[in-house]
Amino acid sequence: MQKIRNANPQNAESKIDVEIHSHLIQTYTMESQKTDSKPIDSISTQSNSTESKLANFPVALFASVMGTGSLSLVLKKMSIIVGSLPNANIIESTLESNTSWQSIIAPLLWWSAYGFAVLAVIVFTLLLVCYGAKIFFHFNSFKADLKHQVKINFLSSIPISMLIIAAFWGDVGVGSDVFWYGVLGLFYIASALQLVLSLYVMSFWFRESMKSTLLSPAWFIPIVGNLVVPLSGSLIFASKDLLLFFFSIGCFFWIILGAMIMQRLIFDQSLDSKFIPTLFIFIAPPSIFTIDLHCLFESHSTLSLISFNVALFFVLLLVSLGKIFTKLSFAPSWWAFTFPLCAFSLAGFVLYVDYGFKWFYGVLGILGFMMAFFAVTFTSYKTLKAILDGTIFRE
Repeated sequence: MQKIRNANPQNAESKIDVEIHSHLIQTYTMESQKTDSKPIDSISTQSNSTESKLANFPVALFASVMGTGSLSLVLKKMSIIVGSLPNANIIESTLESNTSWQSIIAPLLWWSAYGFAVLAVIVFTLLLVCYGAKIFFHFNSFKADLKHQVKINFLSSIPISMLIIAAFWGDVGVGSDVFWYGVLGLFYIASALQLVLSLYVMSFWFRESMKSTLLSPAWFIPIVGNLVVPLSGSLIFASKDLLLFFFSIGCFFWIILGAMIMQRLIFDQSLDSKFIPTLFIFIAPPSIFTIDLHCLFESHSTLSLISFNVALFFVLLLVSLGKIFTKLSFAPSWWAFTFPLCAFSLAGFVLYVDYGFKWFYGVLGILGFMMAFFAVTFTSYKTLKAILDGTIFRE
């Protein structure tokens, strides 16, 4: 009995040692597993983050190409005007300079125009690749865009961007160069896509129960965007019948949608803060209409002056409402500031030339350019910052 009693403590101690040893092994194994899993968890988190960004890639970013591309058109028009001013000798003599001021400013504007045009092509290519990846890898997200009552309106910013790019490069090697035929092909592809999206959006509006609270000037983009086709096509000598077809569609729905949107803004609740920048889109249709009259008929009438004055009124109205725009948080809809201002500036310069260098339209063109340039540069800065922060990819 004594031997047995003496043996029991030793057995108990050995059991305790075994339990401690096994516990230490388990603890070490668990810690090593946690350590090993950290890189895997980090990689999977980064992968999920990239996928979510791609799935939420905003189609509204294509409006950035509309802004930068249209600014290149304005700069190009300005360079041509500066190079052909009738009173250049008088101005030069007042400057008392041995070097012609035109020989300095005109090339500067010209190369600035080409700089923004190249930038527009690069940005469009990057956005097209990203959005194409979204369609390929996240097709359901793309389908959601097609059925979204707000995002669907920004899909037409893709063909409109293509039309603006074609408008700038259309006079390069006209009729003979291979590059020109590529631009011509781009124009016809963009025109066809614009027509398809116009038909799809209109049928979507008829099929779905649209909410009046979501009605905003962004609704102009898919339908009234048809007015951009004559602006682009006239520079590459496209069929006039084709250009009149798109011009007719844009004019008809500009009047109807304009009345609907004005009724909603006056009698219904105010726009959501993210859509307030789209108020600038009111400037675009009358401005482009003025340019189209010049492109299609190579002359201006009282009607073109009326439409330009309508655009001028909206510019003055929105400038008077400036305080509401200073309180907005950034959103891709900020690019709605840019294209309408560029269109207004371009319309002013077109009238300036057609009416014998009448200073009134030239001054308005310059003021429009200054506002457009500031809008493009400032919105570009905000966009890049939002991309780096990742906030632009949030649903």
